[in-house]
Amino acid sequence: MKITETKFISMLCLLIIAWAFHYYDALIGMEDIWRRSDTFAHGYFILPISLWLLWRDRETLFANTTEQSWFALLILVGSLFVGLIAYAADINVLRQLSAIISLIAILWLMLGNKLALYYKFPLFFLIFMVPMGENLIPWLQGVTAWFTVFFLGLNGIPVFVDGLYIQTPTGMFEVAVACSGIRYLIASVAVGTLYAYLTYQKTSKQIIFVIFASVLPILANGMRAYGIVAIAHYSDMKYATGVDHLIYGWLFFGFVIMFMFWVGGKFADPIKATKTKLSSNKAHQHSYFYLASLIFLFVTSILLYSIPVIEKTTRPIAALKLSPSDSNVTKSRWGITFNDGLKRSHLLKKTGVEVFKAVYGNKQTSGEMINHKNRLHDQSIWTVVERRTINIDGGVAELVHLRNISGTSRSYLYQYNAGSYQLISPNTVKVVQALQSLFRLSDYSEVLAVSIEGNKNFAEVERSLIANFKSISKLK
Repeated sequence: MKITETKFISMLCLLIIAWAFHYYDALIGMEDIWRRSDTFAHGYFILPISLWLLWRDRETLFANTTEQSWFALLILVGSLFVGLIAYAADINVLRQLSAIISLIAILWLMLGNKLALYYKFPLFFLIFMVPMGENLIPWLQGVTAWFTVFFLGLNGIPVFVDGLYIQTPTGMFEVAVACSGIRYLIASVAVGTLYAYLTYQKTSKQIIFVIFASVLPILANGMRAYGIVAIAHYSDMKYATGVDHLIYGWLFFGFVIMFMFWVGGKFADPIKATKTKLSSNKAHQHSYFYLASLIFLFVTSILLYSIPVIEKTTRPIAALKLSPSDSNVTKSRWGITFNDGLKRSHLLKKTGVEVFKAVYGNKQTSGEMINHKNRLHDQSIWTVVERRTINIDGGVAELVHLRNISGTSRSYLYQYNAGSYQLISPNTVKVVQALQSLFRLSDYSEVLAVSIEGNKNFAEVERSLIANFKSISKLK
């Protein structure tokens, strides 16, 4: 079946419309992130680039026939199911990834295995539309801190490090989220992947350059952080401590990108643009491929809209007290933040123990229990000293010991309850919430936590936290 035939174009448009309707929430969410986040602003350019790459090699596209793929249909079904779970659990990035993989699967199904393999890069490049990668931030912060301390040591500058805090004789520095280099890394990988495809013919060279584009910004960001600290040290904190260090960072990143292209250009392959005949076999024109795809999109859409959405009250429910001596907390001493729930209780006991409980619907009209805004402690103030999993009455909980820059210690014990399950992993909570909603087992989840200043021995702190943790069950 020739690519230009009316039937093919009509069915492709119909499938794309059905896909866009099914993933409307994910597409709107992606665009919103592109608009407000510099880290993922490149998302606007990914689809136009992929379309340009296809049009650039349109002779091959029009010279061949389509041959629908059952394997692509299986990928589409699997992606739709994952997207359904992600919607139920409010895992936006997974929902958005499912949307793009489903789009790739639809195009793959329509083109067939041979044409999809030939155009694998324009299809794969669509993955960069998904705003993901922020989970690498803590790891990148640690790597940046290590490089900074390493180079300061080589330079003979006395340095003391405590988690993400770096102290020199002239001042204190923190490897904040903005210093992690996540913006540089994601942009470098996206640009480097495109550059590798356009510059090299051999797959091995393309892979090597993509690895180079991934490692270089990590190394460069470590050197950038070292340079900021060194400049601030030698200038007695006059330079590289304010807005100027951000400007310096972007200029440095521009230099790194140019260096990457310069190195890559040394090994460029000659461009061979020719029309390619992939197959002369007679094309298969089975309408049930189209029908099956539409049915799966329709069925999953029905399941999607059958998931109950809990109406969130516009006014918060007042917290209940465990005893007359308890007082409501307006500002947490350790920075726990869980907003936009159905019910929230945050109390300070006479003993100095903070008790916290927040209840959420698994799927609410607005807000969710597990997201980047809700946190168990303020990471900008506290550094984790130790984490330990413990069992309480047959359920699992996690004990966390903290310390801040002034040397104050604090500990907290927390647990998520999703239906009848006691969990500590946010990712697991998301999956359990989705399954609970899909199979109509439970529509509600909660987070429980207790905290106390920990300038005592850990064993005594642990006993106090466990005892107070058990009392949370009295909050109704």
